[in-house]
Amino acid sequence: MNANLPRRGFLLGALGILGLGVTATAGADPVPLPPPPIPIPPLPPPPLTPLNYHSPPLQPFVDVLPIPETVPAAGELAATADVHRYHRDLPETRSWGFSRPVLGPNLEAWRDRVARIAFPQRLGEHVLASHVDVTMHGVTDLDRTDPRFTVHLHGGANAPDADGHPLIGWRNGGRPSFTYTNRQEAATLWYHDHAMGITRLNIQAGLAGMYYVRDEFDTGAADNPLGLPSGEFEIPLIVQDRTFNPDGSIQPMVGVYIPEGYNQSGQLGDVACVNGMVWPWLGVRRTLYRFRLLNGSNSRPYIFEFSNGMPFFAIGGDLGLLDAPVPTTSIRVSPGERVDLLVDFSGLPDGTAVELINTALNDLGNTIFMVPELRNIMRFTVSGPGPPAIVPPVLRGYDGLPEALEPIYSPESVRVMTLMGLNDDSRSAAVFPTMMSLNNLPFLSSDIDMARAGTTERWDIVNCTPFDHPIHIHLARMRVISRQPILTFAYWLANYPPAFGIRWAPPADAHALGPEQLPPPWELGWKDTVECPTDTITRVLVRWPSVEELGFDPDAAIPVPAGAEAIAPSGTHGADHLSGHEDIRGYVWHCHNLDHADHDMMQQVRVTTD
Repeated sequence: MNANLPRRGFLLGALGILGLGVTATAGADPVPLPPPPIPIPPLPPPPLTPLNYHSPPLQPFVDVLPIPETVPAAGELAATADVHRYHRDLPETRSWGFSRPVLGPNLEAWRDRVARIAFPQRLGEHVLASHVDVTMHGVTDLDRTDPRFTVHLHGGANAPDADGHPLIGWRNGGRPSFTYTNRQEAATLWYHDHAMGITRLNIQAGLAGMYYVRDEFDTGAADNPLGLPSGEFEIPLIVQDRTFNPDGSIQPMVGVYIPEGYNQSGQLGDVACVNGMVWPWLGVRRTLYRFRLLNGSNSRPYIFEFSNGMPFFAIGGDLGLLDAPVPTTSIRVSPGERVDLLVDFSGLPDGTAVELINTALNDLGNTIFMVPELRNIMRFTVSGPGPPAIVPPVLRGYDGLPEALEPIYSPESVRVMTLMGLNDDSRSAAVFPTMMSLNNLPFLSSDIDMARAGTTERWDIVNCTPFDHPIHIHLARMRVISRQPILTFAYWLANYPPAFGIRWAPPADAHALGPEQLPPPWELGWKDTVECPTDTITRVLVRWPSVEELGFDPDAAIPVPAGAEAIAPSGTHGADHLSGHEDIRGYVWHCHNLDHADHDMMQQVRVTTD
């Protein structure tokens, strides 16, 4: 097989010859309320496979859920090293966080109020030093002892020099400082490291936190006009799967057959951490709760359900509220996505224990590599009365509420973007020589996408790989138009890919296997991250904000601040491209499977004003 052919295309070609069908789904559809609770039978724990690392046996639901404090988005928030115990039965281990042992506080900002935050770098040696991959762009042995670091406000519409561009980083003693304009409506954003080539490791070590944008409707106060739960009844849930070593440290490797120190193209753990704790429990009262839920995992998507089958409501997604609460018994969330949920515990008697579980199955690629599935997430234990549980009937489109969402449409301007899996010729066959690519291009390609501020496009994102990919576009806002399964083998056979480094993005409409599928109701709002299932065209509306909306030039050159270090924006692999002399402009778009983004599923995009 030619090294430049997508591996998924080859596999599906074989399946096609055998006459086997291939389908893709985007998660379960919402159902009307109230359905009768249908308990979900427990599944046996996944088998210990010989191909994978495994955590030591850990008892679920013995540690209380930590709830990060909410603090104003202002001042100084240091990235620091500390020690943290992820589970009662694990030893303490070295960890990273933002002024906390692991993760960071919930930063609270207000619409149209500027927030200036400095992030002093005091990380010391890398928590996962032995796993730093020096074959990645700009990565050197120095990143083991004095790692680079930056901060990206995921979902924020910020100037290029405040976006946390992965080409610019700070080592120990550095002090990045960013200005966030918050010119956007209330939403659940998050902040995390975005240093080139080591993002997957820096976030696993603990560098992530929530960022709430408030406005006059969603104030966070008890008397907020939307009637949403607040205070102790508004709780962040950062879900991250992890694997642990017996000494309590994180084991970032999945396959035992991959040498230590190499990006393995995906990280799926065998236990779930919520807010930095393994399988925690939370005591709740008999009332309505609002959960701001982030999939902060490197690679794993989830379908969240409750173990007793009880329904809940989706009220928002990445970039704000829906028009009305959407009742459902399950919701799919891919890495980087956020969902805003209302859960009513008022009908459950005291002493009831109900688990939040994951019913997502592995995609084809991870099934082949025998990656364990992950069932339990956390437990809720009901005790005591609470305020009346009132679900607001509407969230937009009426007096005293935000404007209704615009109808979704398909713009005339269309781009085709391909998601590909390739062999990496720079690695030997003994070192798992795969990588992921956008449009058949390396990240530091000179073939850069160009967009215009104030315009709206349609992106047809064609996934040719055996893995689902969550695609995140910096600065832009997205709405899901549709998804349509395709026969990938026929697609690439009809449009034979050129050598790696030459753009390859032919339309795939002629190879559709069925009609377009509309997104589920809970996915109809504005988004910054969209899941693109395997063997599927995912069509999204992409809105680039105007200069008037932004208040800055999105194509301004990014100066390299004093104390920072830059990687040249053109070239291939290696530290020989470290430089501060070339202009860095624009933003990036990438897969939010962080192992994919590090190698090589990320592209630059410039947003011009002319």
